[in-house]
Amino acid sequence: MIKAVTAFLCFFTVNSNIGYSDMLSNPLICIAASILCSFLPWTCIPVFFGMLILGNAYAGSLEIFLVAGIVLLLAALIQSTFRAGNAILIALVPLFFYIHIPYVIPIIAGLSLGLMSTVPVSIGVMLYYLIEYISVNSSLSKAAIGSDITAMATAYAGLFGNLFKDKEIIITMAAFAFCIVIVFIISQISFESNWIVAVIAGVISIIIVSVCGYMHFELEFSFLGILPGLFISCLISLLYVFAFHAVDYQRTERLRFEDDDYIYYVKAIPKLKSLDEDEN
Repeated sequence: MIKAVTAFLCFFTVNSNIGYSDMLSNPLICIAASILCSFLPWTCIPVFFGMLILGNAYAGSLEIFLVAGIVLLLAALIQSTFRAGNAILIALVPLFFYIHIPYVIPIIAGLSLGLMSTVPVSIGVMLYYLIEYISVNSSLSKAAIGSDITAMATAYAGLFGNLFKDKEIIITMAAFAFCIVIVFIISQISFESNWIVAVIAGVISIIIVSVCGYMHFELEFSFLGILPGLFISCLISLLYVFAFHAVDYQRTERLRFEDDDYIYYVKAIPKLKSLDEDEN
């Protein structure tokens, strides 16, 4: 059920923003694909996600279809080359962007999925901007179809240039990647409340990299615009920490034992338990 709901939300995100194909925008198609994904591995959700992007891009214009195809091919090559795993993040990142809490993805990825999650998260950022690009530029360069080869080449070059030279993509990818690295490193250091500190450090790192990036490229930046998303993402990440990494540092035990070859020193931190569990 969770897999089906996740797939439906990801597919709905595509159709609601670039639903140029009447057939693919049909809710029954979206529901059927979601049910199918519930019986398939999680990896299939970003595959269907990419197919929906291609289908809608083709319905928009041939030029946009070509750009989308190259971007998705590049994303597939990067993901397979690094064998990063966690491919579901590729579809989740655009979804969380559209519900305005994208920053929760790199924080939780850094806590639980490791450094290699940087690859699918970065690809997800790229696909989000691709969807935004398609939604704005679907009607561009249609006049170039059927004209001379020079005009067509100029139109294609303009489409590629507008997407791949977007400074916001670079800034967002750098902020998310830096957040994952910072959160992962701090969460692996052994001290009290390390995961909580890692979450706060991740939020601060996103702010610092974003501000520095926008200032470096001289782009307009509204801190108040991202503040609500950062605050909600921080709360969700803290709830995630308390749900899956709630430990009782006051009952920490340090153990020592040995065998024929080694002496072992172990620091044991018990998980928090409810009063009922303690009484049982």
